[in-house]
Amino acid sequence: MNRLRRLSLTAAACLMLAVCLLLPGCKKDTVMGKGFRFPLTAEPRQLDPQVASDSASATVIAALFEGLTRLDEQGQPVPGAAEWTVSPDGLTYTFTLLDSQWSDGQPVRAQDFVYGFRRTVDPATKSPLAEKAYGIAGARQIHQDGAPLSSLGVTAADDKTLVITLEAPDDGFLTRLAAVPFMPCREDFFTATGGRYGLEAENLISNGPFALDVWNHSKSLLMIKNEGYHGAQGIYPSAVRYVIEEAEDPLAALTAGTLDAAEIPPEDVAAAEEAGMRIVRLDDTTRMLWLNNNNAALSSAAVRRALRDAIEWDTLNQTIAAAGESRALGYAAGAAVTNGGETYRTEANALPGHTDAAAARAALQEGLAQAQLTAMPSLTVLCADDEYSHAIALDVVQSWQKNLSLYFELKPVPEAQLRSALSTGNYTIAIADYTPSGMTAAAAFAGFAGVDERENYANFSSAQAQEQLAAANTRAGLEAMEAWLYAECPSVPLSAKARIFALPENVSGVVIHPFGGGEYGAAIDFRTAGKTDS
Repeated sequence: MNRLRRLSLTAAACLMLAVCLLLPGCKKDTVMGKGFRFPLTAEPRQLDPQVASDSASATVIAALFEGLTRLDEQGQPVPGAAEWTVSPDGLTYTFTLLDSQWSDGQPVRAQDFVYGFRRTVDPATKSPLAEKAYGIAGARQIHQDGAPLSSLGVTAADDKTLVITLEAPDDGFLTRLAAVPFMPCREDFFTATGGRYGLEAENLISNGPFALDVWNHSKSLLMIKNEGYHGAQGIYPSAVRYVIEEAEDPLAALTAGTLDAAEIPPEDVAAAEEAGMRIVRLDDTTRMLWLNNNNAALSSAAVRRALRDAIEWDTLNQTIAAAGESRALGYAAGAAVTNGGETYRTEANALPGHTDAAAARAALQEGLAQAQLTAMPSLTVLCADDEYSHAIALDVVQSWQKNLSLYFELKPVPEAQLRSALSTGNYTIAIADYTPSGMTAAAAFAGFAGVDERENYANFSSAQAQEQLAAANTRAGLEAMEAWLYAECPSVPLSAKARIFALPENVSGVVIHPFGGGEYGAAIDFRTAGKTDS
């Protein structure tokens, strides 16, 4: 029985760590032409790379499109749609496009990348990803001040040659080019869709290894191999189906062969291993006590600190261990890295919770006075309706009863309802998982600090957040920002929670990225996926 040992994410890995599962002794020529089925956590909102911001959309886009670069299994930038040279001063990148075709058979041209880049920074696009282009000459001025699109430092010298000019040297530029907003867009096709680009299969063409064939909304997306892709000979699956409907029993779906990879709960690991499946653990998730800062009482940092320090952490940590988790060491998960690609999370920079009932009671009174409240209102605490989530939430609520004489309602709800409450801000307190859409500690902090509005589930706002994040470009800067977050306490990290994936024994060559692929979108890369007959 082949079993994959637990994977550790080390300092040797850079901004896009991944796990590649290879079946020993399996030759590539024996596994080609198979179809693959993978789950999606939600329906993609749309598949326009220049405006997609949800993880489901990014996951599909990363399979359909290819940027100038892509990231290999070690997270290093390698040629995607082009090869490149860099000027001695590090400011000018010249890309030579490989011979490739859009899924409708038309050649991919340098002008398609110019148009895509311009759409990203064009204020009319209203792209939530435009800031990722800052650093390219003219990008900030176009997006913020309405400068002409022609002033963007992205030009086509001819059909095969693209030139990009930066404002300053950027060692991470080639890595960033693999991200979703830097995919090409063909102007004639975009215009012909009449505003429906990326909303249906017939309103989308792609330049990557796959083409969207059928989009059965709320159920599945079927992609087929793009034979005009420059690397088509190295793409092994003939088709990939993303299944949107959530499997009630993912292990049963894997065993039955209706899925070829899936996230499974911890309690299913032993059974999956017994069945010969490979197990992948990604230390990229934190179970959070979310505090909605829009609530009058929770708008005070003192009240939030009171709730944190009143928790009976010794008791909670025992419950966390029983759930197969470990205590949270701070706002960044174990797999988070520095901007230089080194592991950020260590015991030395840990900020674990500690119980101080007396200080919590004093902070509560101070915070209520700041909020001009005479007493803490009765609030509802949401949690998922599974056994472990309920047990952890119960420890927290009972701690507040014991140490603060606060009696809050505990309300377990289905996971989908919990996620909806968080995303819409329709809650006061909730206990739910957090997997940031970025590999770096700075990306995690941006969500907690109210900088990344897409992940600001706490509805926290601070004038210092931008300043803190700007300084968080070194390990010292990151640790200073995390200490600031600890003092502001927008929400409370409870536990480090690994996401666990299982793959059947006959599946090989699948690459699984932590953080759901982050800003790069490639949660699961199956271009080299193989499958033998079981």
